[in-house]
Amino acid sequence: MGGIHENPRNRRKVKSMSLQRYVSPDLTHFVGRGLRTQREQYALLRAVLEEGRLRARSPTRVGRAAYALEMRPNVRLSGNRAFRGSYVCFCDIPPGDLDVHMRKYSRFGLAFTKDFLLELGASPVMYVPGRGRPALLPFHPYARGIVSSNNVAFDEFWRRYQRLRSRIDDAAHDLPDEMNRLFHDVRKFLDIYLLSHLKFFDPYLHDQDNHNYYMEREWRVMREVKFRLREIRRVILPEEYAARFRRDFPKYDGEVVFAD
Repeated sequence: MGGIHENPRNRRKVKSMSLQRYVSPDLTHFVGRGLRTQREQYALLRAVLEEGRLRARSPTRVGRAAYALEMRPNVRLSGNRAFRGSYVCFCDIPPGDLDVHMRKYSRFGLAFTKDFLLELGASPVMYVPGRGRPALLPFHPYARGIVSSNNVAFDEFWRRYQRLRSRIDDAAHDLPDEMNRLFHDVRKFLDIYLLSHLKFFDPYLHDQDNHNYYMEREWRVMREVKFRLREIRRVILPEEYAARFRRDFPKYDGEVVFAD
């Protein structure tokens, strides 16, 4: 059975340890999910470490802004495609439980302490069980037979939210300037920090299903992550790449764990 094993060489102490084994003091990012070979995946990991930057891929091809967020109002919110942003994603999974996640992504990754990433604005996503039922009926005159799931409830909210935005924009010239600014500030905050961080999942899927997102415990940094080698908490790779990694990065003195 596959797993992840710690190389005892050059262990580094962390500032604090959680008493709970089901969360990690570190957040891990894996590279090369879309690449076909481990050689390509290692080359990408090496490039990331040499550059000292995890890039936040922009959803648009226009400009090189530090952060971009694209909203698609005509797409269902529950489909996880209503927003596309410049995210760098991490998982909050203890090293000993990473095997299922690595099978879906890759066996090449790097981890940082939560303390380090919190200073860069890291925040967990908010998971919504799409096929679950809302505890309270959110809209009048909706009834139980209509609001059959959280997907239905959130998609109806999304439609009403878009209508509200459109009507406020159409009436902007008739509203006081302060009201316009207040609404646009609230709208921007909702889009950036709340609505774009909703992640709908199917709670009935098997852990190994590629669409089972919940067990990832995803965190996001909403811009690129710059770092130095000494700020890396852990590097993860197959053991066969260990010697090559040590030759490529002789100054790295953090943890190396083997994804075998």
